Amino acid sequence: MRPITTPEHGTIAPERSPGFNGTRAKRAAQTVLSGPAALVRDVTQRAAAVDCPLLVVGETGVGKGVVAEWVHAHSARRAGPFVPVNCGAIPDSLIDSQLFGHARGAFSGADKAHKGLLRAAEGGTLLLDEIGALPLASQARLLRLLEEREAQPVGFSRPVCVNVRIIVAANQDLREAVRRGNFREDLYFRLDIVRIELPPLRECRQEIPALVEIFNEEFADLYRQVELEFDSGAMNLLQSWHWPGNVRELRTVVERLHVLCSGELITASHLLSVAGQSAADPTGRVPKSLDEARMEAVNQALATHGSIARAASALGVHRSTVYRWLSQRPLSA
Repeated sequence: MRPITTPEHGTIAPERSPGFNGTRAKRAAQTVLSGPAALVRDVTQRAAAVDCPLLVVGETGVGKGVVAEWVHAHSARRAGPFVPVNCGAIPDSLIDSQLFGHARGAFSGADKAHKGLLRAAEGGTLLLDEIGALPLASQARLLRLLEEREAQPVGFSRPVCVNVRIIVAANQDLREAVRRGNFREDLYFRLDIVRIELPPLRECRQEIPALVEIFNEEFADLYRQVELEFDSGAMNLLQSWHWPGNVRELRTVVERLHVLCSGELITASHLLSVAGQSAADPTGRVPKSLDEARMEAVNQALATHGSIARAASALGVHRSTVYRWLSQRPLSA
């Protein structure tokens, strides 16, 4: 996916590594839409088949942008551009110029005309991520676009026709934003025609191995390494963690393993040593230290398997390592 460059304000690029595109992005989207999220798969497929606005909601890191790109890739607009924009990353003073464009001389420093990201997506799809951060004045412009299929660039005396599908993504409750007066109610109703609600990763734990495989391939290609092999103990740990950062956090952990681990086999010991503060327990409480995360994993393995030998096997370490960890635990543990 190419970044969008504007003459005045530089480059806006999607937040994605060079390796995460094409087939892998589609596979990740299909994985996000499987399991418990299969309840929304039919809605997603229907959303791809029509050309109305689409609202994608979910916690930060669940894959809203990937799913939006999947919808675009399976829509009648797939031959056109897919332009993602993070509304929260653009200053309020520049958002209208960036999105809707401006005429030459429209404001101080506007030495050249700029068509804007909206018209850069002509014939395709514009994704407005963090739509709740859009200023109220810009929301009014967006509402006009949705209702009239036209937009008025800054400094233009007349509106211009635009042929773009709008997908918006939100990690906050827009209904609450409407109640607080931070989001226009009429715009909310205009956007909320088709809604895709993506569950957090902690509710789709069975999909973690498939996602790990996708990210493992990605970073093996990116760093020109062989793919890592995760033993059962490591995979059990990955599936037991809470993942407050969702799919994005899981992807970061896999990349960290590729960068920091010298061997190809990843055990629970490697994971606990490298993952650090990503190791949250199933209740959502982030451990105070790596030692605490390790002990929680040991205690869970002992409770599940009943003996140190079997617990060590499940964790992917020698039983002497488990004995050492147990000897280091606080008396109250």
